[in-house]
Amino acid sequence: MSRSARDTCTARPRPLTLSHSWKAACICFAVLFSMPADAANPRLEFTPYLFETERHGTIDAEVAFLDVPRRRDQAEGPRMRLRVVRLPATGGDGRTAPVVYLAGGPGGSGVGTARGPRWAVFDQVRRETDVLLFDQRGTGLSEPPPPCPYVQRFDDSTPLGREDALAALSHTAARCITHWREKGVDLAAYTTAESADDLEDLRRALGVPRISLWGMSYGTHLALATIRRHGAGIERMVLLGTEGPDQTLKLPSTADALLADLAVVARNQGFEDLTGMTRRVLATLREEPARGRSLMDRGREVTLGVYDAQLAIAAALGRRSTQQMLPLALRDAEAGDYDLLATLVIAVREQLGEFKAMPLAMEVASGAGPQRRAMAEAQAETSLFGDALNFPFPMIGDELGLVELGDAFRAPLQSDVPVLFVSGMFDGRTPPANAEALLPGFGNGVHVLVRGASHDDELWLGNPEVAAHVAGFIAGRRVLDTALDVPPPTMARGKLGLLMQTMGIGRGVVLAAIGLLVAVVLIVWVLLRKWRQNGLIRASFRRG
Repeated sequence: MSRSARDTCTARPRPLTLSHSWKAACICFAVLFSMPADAANPRLEFTPYLFETERHGTIDAEVAFLDVPRRRDQAEGPRMRLRVVRLPATGGDGRTAPVVYLAGGPGGSGVGTARGPRWAVFDQVRRETDVLLFDQRGTGLSEPPPPCPYVQRFDDSTPLGREDALAALSHTAARCITHWREKGVDLAAYTTAESADDLEDLRRALGVPRISLWGMSYGTHLALATIRRHGAGIERMVLLGTEGPDQTLKLPSTADALLADLAVVARNQGFEDLTGMTRRVLATLREEPARGRSLMDRGREVTLGVYDAQLAIAAALGRRSTQQMLPLALRDAEAGDYDLLATLVIAVREQLGEFKAMPLAMEVASGAGPQRRAMAEAQAETSLFGDALNFPFPMIGDELGLVELGDAFRAPLQSDVPVLFVSGMFDGRTPPANAEALLPGFGNGVHVLVRGASHDDELWLGNPEVAAHVAGFIAGRRVLDTALDVPPPTMARGKLGLLMQTMGIGRGVVLAAIGLLVAVVLIVWVLLRKWRQNGLIRASFRRG
């Protein structure tokens, strides 16, 4: 059973103080009058569900499907079913509003996120209240559109040119849109505004006066849209790696600033002048393309040019797993070995060439205001990376004929709802400046800066205080502006070290493996020696 506010009205009676009785009566009154009055907003019917995590076994949970209009401007039109998994509270006082988790992307699955290494944080939060894992429309098991059969494959023998690549990607995206429409996919259904209205429908179907929202990356963008449209139904919000209403388009200057910050970390680990290496490698490739073999993809060879490198380095700045590769890739490239940089280039090319309906439509719909776009274009003129940080957006969206939500959607926000912003100092996707720009609009806003964290798992797990702050804030406990620390990224020193990092193999494991290997060799040597001695003895008997 859910430990939501609705249970206050139906749970077994218990002794209450006068203030508690008055509060419980108010909650019940609000619940009764927030209940849906017609069949268009039925209550969710949860059934038992075994939630399988990757590393922490199977958890007893519940699952339901929320029925919503495909589009609110077509109330009598087709409907969609969105999956909701409820992790019932294992503690708390039963009065904390249930919290809905919103995954990033756009395109990520809320259910899928909780299955992985971040489960420990979800487990800590459910000690305070129910956690609802919400697969947003078009994600997970919430009726995702079919994949597009058209994929843009770039010629490995030719360096990527910006204009040619943009034209090719625009052509492929247009073919995908035609394909989806022929399959009956209504791309206008995939906007952040529609998803925000889904969350209000979810609140009504739960029968609670308010819910709390907890988002990561694009999930924060959705949470902020929801507070604008349905703020009265939101109790609290936790935003990890914030993307504001007009922050979908990233500012190129943030990539240059992050490169400079990582240069300090790299210098402390023996890599001199990361920014200088980047500038020199780009200058060399601008003069003459180079060839390199991927360390994966069976040694696939690619010719890479300056725009390839700008795209790859800008993308690598986002997450710790690729930040750790960058100094070695650039040092090798300066020495004429482009294999590691080629590995990054091929990964970026592959990602660029594939389109999915929900992320494409959502990205175009959120768009960028004229001021934000002008700022990004001006910064691209002086950035080491040009416009590579956002490519192929926003240019690709201009001619596709998809819904654009307009400047009202992106206008500055003001709200008294308590909000906890959590930012990673080395986050190249949603930098701390995003949260700092939004804070003045939230009178009850708190900012926790995680020094050393990127847009990756360490933003969640690198310091146990992050989970404690998230859970405590959702439960209504006081959290103050603060800074937490996680260890900085460990830069790969060589390709073997990089392979060990990629596989998650630490130095202790390597030493243990070496010790085991030595022991096995010694055992084999002893057995061979004994076998040889026995053989000689048997031979002497035969000769006798």
